[in-house]
Amino acid sequence: MYQFKKPWFLSVYCCLFFHSTNAQPVTNNAPEQDILKIYETQLKAGYATRSMSDPEIAKYMARSKAGISSLDDFAEELQRLFPVTVSSKIAILFFVFNKDTLFRFFIVPGKIVERKAIPITKEKLEQLNIDIYNSLNIYTLSANRAPIERGLNPEAKKSKPGLSFEKAVKNATPILLPDSFDERYKHLIVIPAFSIGAFPFQLLRPYKDSLYLIDKCSFSIAPSLLDLIAIRKRLLKSNPGLANTGEVSFSLERVLFVSNPAYPTNTNYIFPDLPGAKIEITGSLPFAKDYVLLEGVDATKTNVLSHIRSCDVAYFATHGISSEENPKDNNFLVLAGNKDPFFTTRNIMALRDTTYSEENRFPQLVILSACQTGLGKSMEAGITAGIARSFLISGASQVIMSLWNVNDEATAYLMNRFLYYLKNENLFCPAEPLRLAELDTRKKFPNPAQWASFSVFGVNY
Repeated sequence: MYQFKKPWFLSVYCCLFFHSTNAQPVTNNAPEQDILKIYETQLKAGYATRSMSDPEIAKYMARSKAGISSLDDFAEELQRLFPVTVSSKIAILFFVFNKDTLFRFFIVPGKIVERKAIPITKEKLEQLNIDIYNSLNIYTLSANRAPIERGLNPEAKKSKPGLSFEKAVKNATPILLPDSFDERYKHLIVIPAFSIGAFPFQLLRPYKDSLYLIDKCSFSIAPSLLDLIAIRKRLLKSNPGLANTGEVSFSLERVLFVSNPAYPTNTNYIFPDLPGAKIEITGSLPFAKDYVLLEGVDATKTNVLSHIRSCDVAYFATHGISSEENPKDNNFLVLAGNKDPFFTTRNIMALRDTTYSEENRFPQLVILSACQTGLGKSMEAGITAGIARSFLISGASQVIMSLWNVNDEATAYLMNRFLYYLKNENLFCPAEPLRLAELDTRKKFPNPAQWASFSVFGVNY
């Protein structure tokens, strides 16, 4: 095993600088060269929340860090992991949050373009998300599809008055994107900190015109710097052709569809029926060469567990619950029946192969057409125990996740278009097919609340 002479993040920060109207050195109560060491500590804490043991964490991190001793090494590794034909089109944003400072690295394969430190509190960072949601009236639009706690008669949710959508986007863009980001980049990889992974990046406006990021660039959320390396290596090993062209068509050989289960009636929640989910899945079946369909009373946890390892895509159209309290048990997909109906993050993570054997089989793509599946417990190293993150831990490479509820018609249309584009050859798959599907959906449903709630979590082909 490779032995490191020094922590792999240690030698990077000699040239960190701070740029703003109040330019000043930012040490953040720690030497600049230790910032990435802090990130490594944050990652270990995040892995621990996912039921990973100390030996398992050490083994996973050692495998991912092999041969890398600095962030410059990481940039060079990216150049090796992406073909020359596409590397010039890729931009990476790597965020580290510590003690009211957001450190933002802008990286392209082969070099670090920019290092910047932005003083901001957790509350103000999270407010970027809240302002977007309020400006789009998402809380009200989502209310009729969301589960409610039994015994409560909540008033209809209303968005709080505040910033306009245009102002909310204008405030968020310079914090989340560097000035040097432009039209040359066709795919953006975000390695988030704290709540950044739950921000709808497609709504940012980085260009000189009024176009959204989604008009010219796809994006994906990588759970961590180490996961980006590890999953990308795994994809290259199983798909050698990616090293040459980067283009891939996603054949839906065998799909597990889980559609609008017969929701439990004896829990603390009342789950509204989702008839649109059945319409959505019915429209998706023709895209699969072979499939297993679990719907209604058949969509039980037992049946899901008996099929999930024999499919290449798992597609859930159901309710999802997200909570920061006890996230391993209180983040779950809702399945059928009154006995053990919640498919929790703990259940999902228990499916992982702790030996990392090549024989382990798990769906490479998971589609979560359910509310709040991209959310979870926010820690410094990002959202660590959400439903989407749990599927990556268990072996998936990409998860299509949602940040808020969307009406049935818009969701069904978007997912239908996504599967249509998925079967074509694409760079940056599945992020590019999702981008195209969202652009199509925007033509029919212009309100961003109806087309911008889905994103790719994981690592593209």
